[in-house]
Amino acid sequence: MNRFKHACAVSVKTILCASMITIAAAQESPLPDAPPPDLPPREAALDTLFSIPATLAELQAALENASAQGVAPQARLEARFLFHVQHNDEDGIVALLPELEKISATFTLDDTEIFSTKEDFLAVIEFARAIKSLKEKNNEAFKKHITEALWLSPNQASAFTPYIEKMRLAEHVKSTTFSFDVQLPALSDAKPSHLRVLTGEKAATLIHFWSPWSDECETATTDLSTLNPELLSHNVALLNVLVSDKSEIVAEAKDYLAGQDPPLAGAQLIDRAKDRIAAKLRVTDIPTAVLLSPEGKILFHGRPGDAALTTSLKSLPEKKAE
Repeated sequence: MNRFKHACAVSVKTILCASMITIAAAQESPLPDAPPPDLPPREAALDTLFSIPATLAELQAALENASAQGVAPQARLEARFLFHVQHNDEDGIVALLPELEKISATFTLDDTEIFSTKEDFLAVIEFARAIKSLKEKNNEAFKKHITEALWLSPNQASAFTPYIEKMRLAEHVKSTTFSFDVQLPALSDAKPSHLRVLTGEKAATLIHFWSPWSDECETATTDLSTLNPELLSHNVALLNVLVSDKSEIVAEAKDYLAGQDPPLAGAQLIDRAKDRIAAKLRVTDIPTAVLLSPEGKILFHGRPGDAALTTSLKSLPEKKAE
């Protein structure tokens, strides 16, 4: 089995459906089962190494054991790369780039543990170069390297393409100015509510795009309740926008909100069927929270539970005492 493709699939699912796995979260996860005691020492070392250790210290110990058992340097480098992929450690992937480039001249399928072809390995080098370019904000170089990675290894596309969306979102955040001169139907009675009136003189506005059909609806509600003191202390308006006006979803949304104790703070609205504000703000996943300045500049775009949202809120001026 191609271990890289398996691990990347797990990583990408995390990116699209929740948030990327952090190293801290990985450290809290249970350790993989120990290899069967009757495995030959070299196979046992490989099994431990490619079971993705939870910490760097455990990885280093597994690497030392693998080296003692005669596991090739190429395979050990592959394990280090896979570790950083699984833990979503982009800096770690970039740091490996010189070693990946150096070993490309001597790469052999006889020593690989995770690649099916040499092109798969070369694609990983382009992938690391693409991440490096993204961090350097060199979009042209990123496009070049990520395109080459896809060309070399289409079967690893699920690991590469989320970075394209990441770059596009960054460009969108940088270039977009949202207008609050918009009316949306109120969830309670479908009467139009003007966003400019709802936001008033607030220091910022947090728009929470949600749906009762999202698997993470409960989690997002909890995250927002946790954030409520920050919203109040920094004078931030909260707008909860249901992403669909379909009658079935609207009915379920009302039932869901009726069962919340305490009630979910903020205005309850429904996005428009046409010219949706979710589309204007490039909302491609639910739930999504977008923090906007009074001028409509995007200060944060991501999950309601993302620590970066709390940081963005804390950077706003404190509300003046009345």
